[in-house]
Amino acid sequence: MPAQMKVHPSFFKEFATKTWVSPTEILKELVENAFDEDATKVLVTVLSNGSIVIEDDAGMDQSGMEKFLLLGSPHKRTESVSPKLKRIRTGRYGTGRLSFLTSFESMRIRTRRESFTKALAINAGVLERLYRGNARLDDLKEPHLKRDGTELVMSGAKTQLDIFKIMKDIRKLAVLRQPLFEVYIKTAEKFKEWNFDGSQIIKAPEIQGHRIPLNLDGGKLTGEIVIARRPLSDDERGIAVMVGNHIVMRSNFGFDTKLNRVTGFVRCDSLTTRFADKSAIIEDSEYAKFNQLMKTFVIDRVIPGLTEYEDVLITREESRIYREIDKILGQAMIENLELEEEVQGYEMVQIRERVRPTLAQEDEKHRHKVHSDDNQQIAESEETHLTSLESSALSEADRTRPHAVTEPYASSSLTNMPEGIAGEVVNETQTDGSVIKTMNVRKPILKKTFALKRIGYKVIPYEDESDSRYSFITENIVFVNKANPTYRAEATRGDEFLMRHVISIVAEAVAQAKHPEGKDALELQNRLVADAIRIHDTNVTKR
Repeated sequence: MPAQMKVHPSFFKEFATKTWVSPTEILKELVENAFDEDATKVLVTVLSNGSIVIEDDAGMDQSGMEKFLLLGSPHKRTESVSPKLKRIRTGRYGTGRLSFLTSFESMRIRTRRESFTKALAINAGVLERLYRGNARLDDLKEPHLKRDGTELVMSGAKTQLDIFKIMKDIRKLAVLRQPLFEVYIKTAEKFKEWNFDGSQIIKAPEIQGHRIPLNLDGGKLTGEIVIARRPLSDDERGIAVMVGNHIVMRSNFGFDTKLNRVTGFVRCDSLTTRFADKSAIIEDSEYAKFNQLMKTFVIDRVIPGLTEYEDVLITREESRIYREIDKILGQAMIENLELEEEVQGYEMVQIRERVRPTLAQEDEKHRHKVHSDDNQQIAESEETHLTSLESSALSEADRTRPHAVTEPYASSSLTNMPEGIAGEVVNETQTDGSVIKTMNVRKPILKKTFALKRIGYKVIPYEDESDSRYSFITENIVFVNKANPTYRAEATRGDEFLMRHVISIVAEAVAQAKHPEGKDALELQNRLVADAIRIHDTNVTKR
């Protein structure tokens, strides 16, 4: 008997549930599917029970439904242009229709085009039957759609959904820049068919800057490179590599350190992407040719363009506006800060002072009757200099002095002693007749933080190089990591910049907790502040 190779049912389950990594990736896939089928509008509804509904105005007929149900059908590859609007399709084999199983238990489908209507459901149980070659899907007794279109209801969410992350990720889709295609999103308690009340449109970000057209290899490589006017986020930075209308990845083609202000896209339909989720390029001979052409283009056109464009990056009027924003934000920070102190312990600080002969004689008579207020003033005059932000926002316990001895606050022998009391005083007479007076003064160790008035958030610093976070939030406390490279970079630039950095972290925490709808405005403000800082640094360097 000849040997046989079979397909185990677990293959389908692994493929369907471990290819797409998150709910937002699934939604992006399904939005692109709607684009491929000539939809002009897509509505995403996030329900309070965790379900998500995706509706479009395209719909499927009998032939479209048969192709939809045939997994691995190459019709999108052979029919690479959509029938009605002649769009370059993003998909190839229709594998994305199983993507929902990564994050949801089931999907209900209703579709209508002209006289054809269909309603059915797909769940994980279908995968167990697919290895036999087919899996029957029973029709659902559902009301027909009131319009031509398709409705996908994904229910039984396995993870918590974040609508702001959904919006952010959908905004990255290249299809949003295509004509006659709009995507809207909303939240709702209950689902209503094709109801746009309370929805908002998701638009691709518009990045202003110097644009360099790209057309290489006889039109096989086309696109546009942008040298941005503003700092770019990690998601925006790099040249998007597109196959069809799908962004596969972003790359700087080996020039990462030089192209931190460069974005844009290049499309090469002859490249091959990974079979299922299209998140990587297959590095074959076609890719090697493409990569070399792009490297040459970056060297010949993009890098010289960076130098030319820097001269006109910011106009005088824009510079004035940014400085005004900078001034207003700085004043708002000062007016809303409120210092808080808490005694954590005490330390004995050694104080040395040169005293005139007459004063030294007078002090010798009273060496055992030192007033606490005078000693406190002496201690402050010799205290190590700190920046104003470190004094107000960071713990003094983080600092060390070679001559300081720290005593625990819990010691009963110390807690009843008044602050500033001095220990034994030692006098050393100098050749000029002056006296060097040395004494040990007991000083409190204060943990200093600042709170934002009327907002109710405290800022507490910590230092942990093993923690990659620059901050985290617990209830109404924002913990800021002093070891984070961003914190350290701002600290070296001076108090004002470090203060702005910490305030920005707190503002983000407040916005996300109390006003999530204002997150986009906050991101815009942060970008403006970043530009203002850059302008300030440029002016200082020139001076």
